[in-house]
Amino acid sequence: MAYIGKPPASGAYEKQTITADSSTTTFSLDFTIGSSSSLIVSIAGVVQEPETAYSLAAGGTQIVFASAPTTGDTVYVIFLGIARDVDNIASTGIITNKTELAETAADNDLLLLFDTSASALKKVQKQYVGVNINTTTALAEEPASGDKLLVYDTSAGANRAVEYQYINPTLTYTNGTASGDGSTTAFSINSGRSVNDVIVSQNGFILVPTDDYTISGTTLTFATAPVSGSEISIRYLPLAGTASYTNSTFTGDGSTTTQTISSGRSVEDVIVSVNGVLLVPSDDYSISGTTLTFTTAPAASAEISVRFLRLT
Repeated sequence: MAYIGKPPASGAYEKQTITADSSTTTFSLDFTIGSSSSLIVSIAGVVQEPETAYSLAAGGTQIVFASAPTTGDTVYVIFLGIARDVDNIASTGIITNKTELAETAADNDLLLLFDTSASALKKVQKQYVGVNINTTTALAEEPASGDKLLVYDTSAGANRAVEYQYINPTLTYTNGTASGDGSTTAFSINSGRSVNDVIVSQNGFILVPTDDYTISGTTLTFATAPVSGSEISIRYLPLAGTASYTNSTFTGDGSTTTQTISSGRSVEDVIVSVNGVLLVPSDDYSISGTTLTFTTAPAASAEISVRFLRLT
């Protein structure tokens, strides 16, 4: 059925039964009411007139009858949309007389709050309400790798649990060695690797990913078979977490001393080599913003490799 006039601001229609004793005229109401016209009051089936047969008292928390209802009469009150003073909801006791939750609220339980930006009551799931950690016992040691921390996922707009190992990963470095025989180009390596997260050197000269070697599965393949007796070193960079390693290559021309690289880098977190020779940070090159500057211009046709180490 359509509602004529302005609909109730909040709540459902509620009913309260009052026990008459022929003497009591004042009764407490279950809800705070702003106007006597917000009630339908019935005594023995007869609807009472607001402000004539009854009025409100104590800030709308009590109903006062002009004459005490007779013992045995059925007296009930219907609340029409329960008017709320949202600015004083905490102090007026509107949400009293409700069963208190005796356990931790579930993530999808709904809480009632006052949205100051909209000046209205809103419901919100408990999982989206900020967690107060001030009263939580502090961990007196480093968390275990499997311990879960609470983070706010800005992309999803929700709190998420994440294992500590992914926030502060343990970085493990390992190394493998092999010897060249002048003909073998394929060597077995650890699984789960790519050309950018291993550092391969031959007789101390650093090789360039993709140009000098490729990786497929557990096989590292050299573009040219390492010479007989050459010492091959394979350094495995840490894979913990989600960050990745990248690599850029350039070709020297004998005069250019600057190259453009990725932003947010310093001389300590890149590995730079020219024709396989490892350069010394700060002495052989410097970095400012996105510019890598060589102290001496690499020779014409020199192969320059810049390995970007992970930052997290």
